Parts: sequence; structure tokens; C-alpha cells
Amino acid sequence: MISWPQLAVDTLRTPKETAAQIMSWRLDRGTLYMALFAVAAVNALLASAPIVLSPGGIDAAARAALPILALLERPIMFFVIVAGTLVVMIQALFWAGRAMGGTGDMIDLMVLIIWLQALRAVAQVGILVVGFIAPLLASLVALGLQIVAFWLFLHFVSAAMRFDSLFRAFGLLVAVATALFLGMMMLLTLTGFSAGGLGNV
Repeated sequence: MISWPQLAVDTLRTPKETAAQIMSWRLDRGTLYMALFAVAAVNALLASAPIVLSPGGIDAAARAALPILALLERPIMFFVIVAGTLVVMIQALFWAGRAMGGTGDMIDLMVLIIWLQALRAVAQVGILVVGFIAPLLASLVALGLQIVAFWLFLHFVSAAMRFDSLFRAFGLLVAVATALFLGMMMLLTLTGFSAGGLGNV
């Protein structure tokens, strides 16, 4: 039987070996998609909770500077975007990784990214709790967790694609992140998303 807390600790201590253990589960694609949508829903809910529960919502200045923040006020829409982004990201990482000489398969990549998203959800709960007590400390913890998450992501992508170094995984992440960012900016521009537009949804 899997000990989830121990698996989480092992992920932090020995990410490469833990990635191999998780990939050995060989889950079917249907189960993985169900898990992906589940973690996307939990992460979207946790990300939106502070905004939805806040009496004042998003500050007008912040909304004007970053209109996409308005999505946090629409948990269902935010879930659709989070889930869609995960699916696109997995596809992009897999095919770009194959183009860079990777030999892994999509099932391995999916299960590892889903596990990281599950850990992220747990971390978000911790940050929310700390935020009620010490908001500044919560911000520092969140920053530290982002760094750790990126480090783990490098190891997991490298393991999934069977890369021989983290540098190749880093190059893959930079290329995919750039392509996804440009694609999202084009989509937002073409669809005319704005703070006002989102407010009418």
C-alpha cells in the first residue's frame, strides 16, 4: 500500500528515484485524465478561494494592471483554463521532448505532472493557513515553494523523457513555456479578454 506522506517526502529528497517509482505504476490514460481534472479543480478552487472569500475582491489597481487576475473571481472558468493548460502543457512537453531526442512516453509524463500538481494543492492549503496568521511569511513560503517546485519539475521532466541531464530538461521547459506564453497572449488579444470583459461573463 502506498504511503502518500512518505512518497511526498521521498519526492523532495530523491526526486529522480521517486519519479521512477511513480512511473512504475503504469496507470491507464482514462484514470490519469480523471486525476488531472481532479487536481486542476482543487488547485483552481484553492487559488480562487482568497479572492472569492475576500469582501473587497481584487483591488481595482491590480485588476487594471493585470486583467487576467479577474479570472480568479470566476472559479469555474479558472478551472477550465487550468485543466486546459495542463493538457496543452503535457502535449507540448511530450512532442517537444521527442523532438529534442527524448524517448519517454506520455503516460509517464502525465502521471508525474499530476503528482506534482497534487503536491502543489497540499502546499497551497499550507500557504492559506499560514496566510491567516502571518501574510508576509506566507508570501516568503510561497516563493520558496515555487523554487522547489521548479527544481522538482526539472527532475520529473528529465526522468519522464529519459534525458541524460537536467540542462536538456531546462531547455525543454524554456522552449515550451515561451511558446505557451506567446500563444496565450495571442489568444487573449484575439478574443479581446479584458477585466471588463471578464466581469460580464
